[in-house]
Order: sequence, then structure tokens, then C-alpha cells
Amino acid sequence: MKVLDADTVRSRVSLAAARGAVHDAFCALADGDVVAPDEFAMHLANGGELHVKGAHLGGPYLAFKAAAGAFPEGGNSGFTAVLDAATGAPAAILDDGGWLTEIRTAAASAVSARALARPGSRTLTILGGGFQAAFQVAALREALGIESVTVWSRSSETRERFAAEHDAVAADTVVEAVRSTDIVICCTPSREPLVTFEMLSPGTHVIAMGSDLLGKRELADDVLLGADLLVADDVSIAGRVGELAHLAEAAERAVDLGDVLTGRSPGRTSDEQISVSDHCGLGIQDAAMAQLVMTGGPS
Repeated sequence: MKVLDADTVRSRVSLAAARGAVHDAFCALADGDVVAPDEFAMHLANGGELHVKGAHLGGPYLAFKAAAGAFPEGGNSGFTAVLDAATGAPAAILDDGGWLTEIRTAAASAVSARALARPGSRTLTILGGGFQAAFQVAALREALGIESVTVWSRSSETRERFAAEHDAVAADTVVEAVRSTDIVICCTPSREPLVTFEMLSPGTHVIAMGSDLLGKRELADDVLLGADLLVADDVSIAGRVGELAHLAEAAERAVDLGDVLTGRSPGRTSDEQISVSDHCGLGIQDAAMAQLVMTGGPS
């Protein structure tokens, strides 16, 4: 069994390739062409989290990843195990230290933004200034040519550092940060709503990706109720652990991102619509990253 180190993994996965692979995985899920079991996740006593997710996308490999994060000490880490789909034999360990989780999470936001943000969107607000926030900004710049980024974080030190490192403007409040922006990405571990509907301008696309375990929350009820278009990476999962878990009537009218991408459900139909995309992170994304690595990545 091969062990591919972090440098090898990174050399095989670009932002554009990750976005393409995740897009195709969402479409395959909508088409019913994948095996995608529920994730295994837990809160740990010391404040950390563990997520185990995987899938088989129909190719020669199946894969699952174990990602640990939010620890008081040690930060984020993880690896992906790749198995031969025909025999079940171990094929490789991708010793990426959690990097694949970061890039596939950002890739999903880029897929959502290209599909649901109004045409010509060039301004981005990122709520949160951590490691994943940097991937989100890079992925949206690659996918849409974002020209202006605003960042907000609870810590003034964090938002000023992030702004300096990523050519962004720091905002002192959430209200200031989301005002008149094209795209808002919520990328925090918050357990209380940060964004209310009245903060949003017509035409805004909101991506909420911090709520991936029960108890986390970034959007107020009125955002879910007021949105013209409500999408989730997987409605059934988001209805259990995502933003949709907090409001059953919102979950009932939400549609899967894959259905929008394949044309089964309509996407944005006017520049004035406010759209919301609830992302919990799916095993199909991890399998897509593993497939990229195992097939040699972008040419």
C-alpha cells in the first residue's frame, strides 16, 4: 500500500481541478450514480471534532477520510484511506494532514457560487478569519474573478491579520461586512445566528458552511424563511445537522445543489433574488479528491 505525503497530494490537486471534480460529484449524486453512506461524526470532550466521510463514485477506487479539527491544541489534521473498489484491498493512504478537506470544502462553495450567485458577482464577504476562510477566498477568486473581499471575525486581531494577508478589507461588524456585497460566506464555528435577513441586499448569495454538527448555527430563521432560493449540498443531511436542522419548514422547500446543477431544479431566475446554500460537507467530495490524487491530478 502506497503512502502519499502532503507535498505529493498538493501537487496533484489545483483549485480549478478540485472545483471540477466536486461539481461532477454533485451531479453524480443527483443522478443516483454513487454510493454515499452517512458520515460518522462526534464532539470530543476537549472541544475537538472528528468527522469520517466517504463514498464510491463508480471508478476503480472508493475512499473515506478522517478529519479532526477545532482542538484547543494541534489545529486541524486528517488523512484519506483509498481502497480498491473491486477487491476492497487498501490501495493508498493520502497523508495530507487535512489539506484535502480544506480544498474540497472551498471547492463546494465555488461550485455553489458559480451556479447560484448573480452573473457578474465580483464582491465577497467572508465571516471568519481562520484557515478555511483563506481557502474560501482563494477558491472564489479562482472561480469568479472576485475583485473585492471584506472580512469579519469576532477577534479584531484575526480580521486585521486576515485582511493584511489576503488583500481584503476588515469590517468591525457583521452588518458592515455584508452590506451591498454579492456573496457572503459564513465560515465560523458559531452556535448563535450571525446573519439576519435585514442585513442582506437584494441579489445576495449566502453560503453557510460552518454548521456541520448539530448545535452550530450562523443564519437566523428569517434568512431561511426570506430567501427566494434555498439550496443544500444534501437536504437530508442539512436537515439533520446543518442550518436547515433549525427550521423544518425551510428544509421542506430546500433543494439539493446537484439537482440545480443537473437542471432538475431551477436556480436563480432574477438578479434580485436572495439565495442561500447550506453546506455540511459530503463524503462524495472527499472521494472526488481522492480520485484526483490517485489518477495523477491536473495535467
